[in-house]
Amino acid sequence: PAAARQLACLPWRARENERVRRALLWVAILLSLSLLLFWAWRSSIERTDSRYDAQIRMASQRYGVDPLLIRSVIWEETRFRPNKVGHVGELGLMQVRPTTALDWARSEKRMDFRPEQLADPEIGILAGSWYLARALRHWQNTDNPYVFALAEYNAGRRNAVRWVDPANPRSGRAFLSRIDFPKTREYVCQILDRFALYRGRMPWTSSCASLFSRSGGMGKKRAGADVAAGPRGSGRAAARPETVAK
Repeated sequence: PAAARQLACLPWRARENERVRRALLWVAILLSLSLLLFWAWRSSIERTDSRYDAQIRMASQRYGVDPLLIRSVIWEETRFRPNKVGHVGELGLMQVRPTTALDWARSEKRMDFRPEQLADPEIGILAGSWYLARALRHWQNTDNPYVFALAEYNAGRRNAVRWVDPANPRSGRAFLSRIDFPKTREYVCQILDRFALYRGRMPWTSSCASLFSRSGGMGKKRAGADVAAGPRGSGRAAARPETVAK
């Protein structure tokens, strides 16, 4: 009887094994397609987002800023459109205010500089990278200068100083949780996500994701704090909530 039962089970086991093989085959096919789509997507990003890499490398070498961070800021600010003009007069790929650009020109002894030259990709990237480098130097003794510097780039030094946690002044996590302009928080996280992507990582490995879960509470919106005085592109959040030096 036992042998008979085993013989009776053979067709069922064969069918079950065939189902398992087919399921594994489909899993392998889906994984392969996913990888192909991912690499095609990455290739398209490189094609569209690398058009100003020569100017970015020049600014990176001059001011000591990671070129992929510069590229990430450009992506967030203008999606690589050099002629974009912000709502309060920001110009160029990195959306630099004319007053800040004049500070950059004085520091570089460019006496013939005119703000409209920010539409030139090379000039716009140099001026924005100079400002970003200055912010990174100011916050270099924190545990994550990128978080502090990007918030300053978006909302100005005065606001960034206000968001420092007196009990933990070097903590990027504490700083991020105290930002009471939701669009500035989103701005910082969007850039850090893109920075992670450019470095070959996935966005959930970015500094922002590791510092603080955006699904959790990140501070309450203060009345009047989210008045956008700056550009806001398709699908992104960028704000200059007050009149700032940038």
